Order: sequence, then structure tokens, then C-alpha cells
Amino acid sequence: MPVKRIPAPTAEALIRPVWVRAVITAVFAAVTVFWQDETLTLLKVAVAGYFALGATAVWDYAKDEELVPATVRGPLALGAAAWVLSAVAVIFVGTTTAAAVIAGVGFVAMGVAELVAGIRGRGAFVPARDQLLLGAVGTLTGAALLVGMQLDVHGILGIAGMGVIIMAVLLMISGGGMVHDARRGRD
Repeated sequence: MPVKRIPAPTAEALIRPVWVRAVITAVFAAVTVFWQDETLTLLKVAVAGYFALGATAVWDYAKDEELVPATVRGPLALGAAAWVLSAVAVIFVGTTTAAAVIAGVGFVAMGVAELVAGIRGRGAFVPARDQLLLGAVGTLTGAALLVGMQLDVHGILGIAGMGVIIMAVLLMISGGGMVHDARRGRD
């Protein structure tokens, strides 16, 4: 079975948003793993920062009307909007449970958006296949947060961190593939 490559112009245009999201995701993952003084404030700021910055990277990816088909752009734009709303909402909560619920809903919303984008666009838009994996991991992470919403801050960050570590690796693999395809197109 031949390997489908991302066309060089598409890969070049999408390298930046994919790598920006990969770095944002890796930083959030590092915070969830290595931060020692876990408080509700840390949980709220970390989740809000991750969702807000991640939404900008997703929007940067989805806004390219020339290269990204509408079947992919629409769901990703809705997922980015859900992350922005979740980022704002999590700042105003007063309990760990409420923060876990908002984070869980945010992860599920983006996960479903990426699953829909991946399913709709995978035939004609090769990068959409990456959205399928990210969407599955995001949806499962959100579901795990909703199931474990009664945990303490350490537990909530642990669940979120586990999913986000996987997402960071997937995004880095995707970004590396785009760099490779962009270089291959120049040769």
C-alpha cells in the first residue's frame, strides 16, 4: 500500500500551527508532571492557559481556506471556540470538581470536533488523519476527567497530563512528518 504524502504547500503552511500546538501541549504536560505545589489556582491557570493557547494554534491551523477543506475547518473552529469558552469558565470556578468538569467538557468538545474533522476530511485531506488520533485521545481524556471529577488537584492534573503527554507525542510526530514532506517537495 503506497504511503500518501502531504502536498508540500499544505505541509509548509501547517508546520507552524502543528508545532506551536505541540510545544504548548508539551509545556502543559510538563507542568502536570513536574509541578510540586498543586493548588486549585495552578489547576485553573494551567487549564485556562492550555486551552486558550491551544485554541489559537488550532484556529491558526483551521483558518487556512485555501489548503484546509471546509469539512475540516468547521469542526476545528468549533473545537477552538469550545476551548476558549472553557478557558474563560475555568478561571471563575471555586472547586476542584467544577474545574475538572469544565476541563473534561473542554477536552471532550475538542476531541469530538477533531474526530468529526478527521472522519470528514481523511479521504481528501491527508493531515486530517492525525485529527482522528488526537480526537480519540482528547475525548478519552475528557471522559476520564468527568469520571474522576471527585479527585484532588493532583489526580485531576494527573489524568489531564496523561492524555496531554500522548497528544504532545502525536503532534510532534505529525509536525515532523510535515517538515519531512515540505522538504521533500522542495527537492
